[in-house]
Amino acid sequence: PVTAAVYDGGEVTLAEFRNLLGSNLQESNNFVLVNYLRKTIHQETGGHISPVAAYNKETDRFLILDVSRYKYPPVWVKAEELWQAIATIDSTSGKTRGFVLVSSGSDNMLEK
Repeated sequence: PVTAAVYDGGEVTLAEFRNLLGSNLQESNNFVLVNYLRKTIHQETGGHISPVAAYNKETDRFLILDVSRYKYPPVWVKAEELWQAIATIDSTSGKTRGFVLVSSGSDNMLEK
C-alpha cells in the first residue's frame, strides 16, 4: 500500500524537518514532495512543487529535482533555506506551504 503523510510547513522545527526528510529518503521506495516559495531559495518568485531526491548530511543540503527542467536544473539547497521556503504563506490558500512524505511497500514506517 501507498501512504502519504502531509506536513504543514509552519508546524515543524528545522530539526524535525531535517530528520523527517532525511529518514524518508533513506528508503528506496519512499518519496518527498515539497511545496516551497522559490524566492526563498534564490530563484524567481512564486510557489512551486517538486520532488526532493537526496540529503547530504555533511553539507546539510537537500537535492531538489525541479519539475521545470527547462528552466531550473537540479539544485542542492541548504536545509534551513528549504525549511524557510516551506513555511511561507501561499497567496491563494492563505495557509503555509509544506511537504508530503510518500511511502510504498510493506516496511511503511510513516505515521502522522
